[in-house]
Amino acid sequence: MKNKLFVTVLSLCVTFMFIWTSKASASTLDYNNVLQKKAIAIEYFGQSCFGISDNEGMKIVTDPYDPEVGYKLPKISTRILTVSHDHFDHNYIKGINSYQQLIFGDTGSFSNGGIKIKGFASWHDNEKGNLRGPNTICTYEINKIKICHLGDLGHELSKEDVKAIGKVDVLMIPVGGFFTINSDEVMNTIKDLKPKIVVPMHYGTEESRPVFEDTLAPVEDFTSKIQQQGWRIEKGGLLTLTKEKINKLKGNTVFVLDYKQ
Repeated sequence: MKNKLFVTVLSLCVTFMFIWTSKASASTLDYNNVLQKKAIAIEYFGQSCFGISDNEGMKIVTDPYDPEVGYKLPKISTRILTVSHDHFDHNYIKGINSYQQLIFGDTGSFSNGGIKIKGFASWHDNEKGNLRGPNTICTYEINKIKICHLGDLGHELSKEDVKAIGKVDVLMIPVGGFFTINSDEVMNTIKDLKPKIVVPMHYGTEESRPVFEDTLAPVEDFTSKIQQQGWRIEKGGLLTLTKEKINKLKGNTVFVLDYKQ
């Protein structure tokens, strides 16, 4: 399938690259040609599953889902595989071809090939797990860029949580509600963590509607709300970043990534 490559310039003078391809398979990504040595790429495979790569290839995959969810997970291998909690739309590790390290709901600090990972205990609901159980928030530091994946967070973060997580460059946050934080809690969590970039996940789509019906709100509910607070909205299939360009970014941006298969 032929890829389309675009570069969008954000702010007046300085920004970072945002490359999108039309439904391209992850296996077609030419890491050496697309990525600089200190860059990373983020791809979205649906629900809460992302691939994070550098110029050497796929390094991190998050929350792989059972095919029953409605998406089609591409054939991918990774250095690190993380799972936020043991639910079918987040824990399908056999859907990944191969991985070197599995972090399945674990908390604490880990490292692999220069990548730093931390897991933070949280809950899938606002009743300390009594409704849906535990959830693990993960942060990843790769090429000096810090990414936070909230999993299926079901409550607002405490001051202690925010301090422990620390400064975040990119925040992957569930925005569909019902099973996770609601729309007001989403906005409060973004205000607390203060990321420069937000990547929404776990929202309703045509692919997942047969399973989740109308329980998950569409991503447009979130983007319309945050846009009213001055955030830019960008859409595409592949997000590439460097730490230098993040530091020079003016304003805040939401990137809605296309689902890839």
